[in-house]
Amino acid sequence: MPFSTALLIFPLVFASPDPRGSAAADTMPTSVRWNRLVPKFVGEAAARKARPPMLFRVYPLLSVAQYAAVKSARGNRSLSTKAVVASASAAILTELFTDSAVRASIARELARDIGPTQSGSSAAKRLGERIARQIITSAPTINLVAPWSGTIPTGPGMWYSAPGVPPIGVTIAQSRGWFLDSVSQFRPAPPPVFGSPEFQASLEEVRRVTRERTREQTSIARRWNESDPMAVWNDTASAAIRRHRMSDADAARVLAVLNVAAMDAIISCFEAKYHYWTIRPSQTDTTLVLADSVSLPNFPSYPSGHACSAGAFDAVLGHFFPQDRAQFTRIAEEQAMSRLYGGVHYRFDNDKGLELGRVVARYAVDRERNGALRKWIDAIGSRKP
Repeated sequence: MPFSTALLIFPLVFASPDPRGSAAADTMPTSVRWNRLVPKFVGEAAARKARPPMLFRVYPLLSVAQYAAVKSARGNRSLSTKAVVASASAAILTELFTDSAVRASIARELARDIGPTQSGSSAAKRLGERIARQIITSAPTINLVAPWSGTIPTGPGMWYSAPGVPPIGVTIAQSRGWFLDSVSQFRPAPPPVFGSPEFQASLEEVRRVTRERTREQTSIARRWNESDPMAVWNDTASAAIRRHRMSDADAARVLAVLNVAAMDAIISCFEAKYHYWTIRPSQTDTTLVLADSVSLPNFPSYPSGHACSAGAFDAVLGHFFPQDRAQFTRIAEEQAMSRLYGGVHYRFDNDKGLELGRVVARYAVDRERNGALRKWIDAIGSRKP
């Protein structure tokens, strides 16, 4: 069976159109413009065979820095909000992208937003850079490939690692979330007992799907396997923000809550994965054939990471854009089902993953509504450099 030993939870996608030179780019919120530049920089790094940073780290840091930049610019009317947001965005991305050519590309985009003759541009740049340093220093971190020397439990129904390859993402389960009180706060109930009628029915469904997989199901499985959900959903959010003509302040808030909630959902998901250590369908039945170009992630099955992130993205965007909720739910459900179509997850992985992601997201929305993110930004801003 094909195992994925890549260093990313999800492969990368370069789907967002390049906003440079577009007349529409001048009217979109600055936070959205820089959000939409991320896939461009990822593409440039990949073209140079430089490893891009993991997007589940990029987007939360970027969007929280933008949120903080908007807040700081409001407190200093002599500075342009656009310049401060652009400077903070460029500083975050320059820290995360290490390739010199990509960094030069980031600098050109910054110059486009805060030309050297713009009044207050130097002060705005200094403020944006200071915000970025504070965010990077203080933000929760997750490391997908941190060394792990633990013991993988064994027994019926227990997941096992690819030969000679350590489990991926174990330390994510021990990470500090943005809004979570503890990483196990929303741990789902156990999956069906291995060998039970419920488990066997779920396994049989995967068998049937892999035997009778349609061309459309294969396409869905491949599309979500080849796409990074963080990029897809940030592009979806950016489109909704522009469609509803949000201000820069509101746009930055939506993106910050969206990406922080998604990161907390991923942390919660991996905590559950490495609490239950549930075997993958194709490990239970080695005759299962995965969809073309779909690889088996080297971590336990329950719950599905794709479904966890999908549920979080769906809940946050549904909260801010209730009139578009049906669209977001359709995308989320397709993202989750893509893993069943691919043969890498049971339906209960998807169902509980969606549920977990939505619960985490609702908690994040409530925390932000009560000022948790603003208080966190104020706290790090009050620290001495």
